[in-house]
Amino acid sequence: MFAAFLNAVYPVSEEATEAFWLALEKKKFRKGDRITMEQQIQKELYFVFQGIQMSSFNNDGKLHIMAFTYPPSFSGIPDSFLLQKPSSYQLEALTDSELGAVSFLQRQELMNQFPDIERFFRIMTEQILAGFMQRYLELHALTIEQRFRSFVKRSPHLLHKIPRKYIANYLHIDPTSFSKLFNSIRI
Repeated sequence: MFAAFLNAVYPVSEEATEAFWLALEKKKFRKGDRITMEQQIQKELYFVFQGIQMSSFNNDGKLHIMAFTYPPSFSGIPDSFLLQKPSSYQLEALTDSELGAVSFLQRQELMNQFPDIERFFRIMTEQILAGFMQRYLELHALTIEQRFRSFVKRSPHLLHKIPRKYIANYLHIDPTSFSKLFNSIRI
């Protein structure tokens, strides 16, 4: 799964893949665990082997959900990790999760040693930026039904694995409207 994920983004040599794999420290988090807290620096980037995580922040007591991560993907607070600055939001395990952690310094060393890993991370960062731009467009230009359909197309398995209130929040849809929408559209 790990090698296939890397190579789907950019072809990474077997030697580089093995070095990256060996750098990963396996960690387990229970449902509800805070992986990264607000104002904490994200010192590790996580590869998701199992589970679902949510990045969010609270503003005046109101939850705002930024993203969900699940296998196979990386998880963490991107700006905090890349810039090594305190996070503006938190990362929480929504389900029991198994992650592989690579530290900021280990990632830097891997990129210095293996140009294909550096290219992998550059391309992945570009894809993340494009994904954030797509999400911004969806939130500002699409109807609630279009946002819902886009989410279902991208992450249908989440509909039955996490509370619907989180999906409604992520899509900026009132929970009552989300429930009506969920019940009225064939998936």
